[in-house]
Amino acid sequence: MADTGYFLMADVLGFGKIIDNSTALERDTRIYDWVSLVESIAEEFGIEQFQLISDTLFASVASDRSALIKLLDFSSRLLTDGIEKSFPIRGAIVHGEFTWGKLTYGPAVIDAHRLEQAQNWIGITCAAELPGLDELWSIDRVVHYSPPLKHGLIKAHPVVSWSIPIFGQLVQRATAGGLTQKGEKLTWDWGEKINNTVLFQLYQQRLHKNKESPARFHGRLPVEPISAALGNT
Repeated sequence: MADTGYFLMADVLGFGKIIDNSTALERDTRIYDWVSLVESIAEEFGIEQFQLISDTLFASVASDRSALIKLLDFSSRLLTDGIEKSFPIRGAIVHGEFTWGKLTYGPAVIDAHRLEQAQNWIGITCAAELPGLDELWSIDRVVHYSPPLKHGLIKAHPVVSWSIPIFGQLVQRATAGGLTQKGEKLTWDWGEKINNTVLFQLYQQRLHKNKESPARFHGRLPVEPISAALGNT
């Protein structure tokens, strides 16, 4: 029987490299760390319905305000604690119909998958018209932002806010734990994701500094408000 609610889909960026670059023992350790990370954060925030299929995470909650708060806070912690353990995560939150079980499927699953795959950063983006956010806008929970997409329209979405490490730490954690090999040359595919993630960090800092409303996006492109803050108007 189909349910209607909020649905999160998330993947670990570079998970295939972790598998390729690790010994059997290292792989077992990394898988254990990933599963333990998800399970512990899910327990902390009361997320009862979740599934792991390799590096892909499904999680769902009911269609009410308190459940959405739990899912947003779960997502924020997943991003923050994930990068600490060199699990860079990209995901999407949507609202819609899905059937949960051994095979989880439905329109919400497809919508979440498409939005997750379209992004080009470390982060979790919500569907543009996600219901229930009216009183939840917060610099520390969810902000209006134009997430970097690989294609499609430039459009503001609700975006999960999280604690992004300073640049040097972000680079170190996004290359450790099997995500790269010693001496491996980095590609622009990796570099663009890091650049886009840092742009969001700078935008968060601007909101804090200027006490601007997180309920609307201040600019046309992510770099615009940062350029303005530097006097390059």
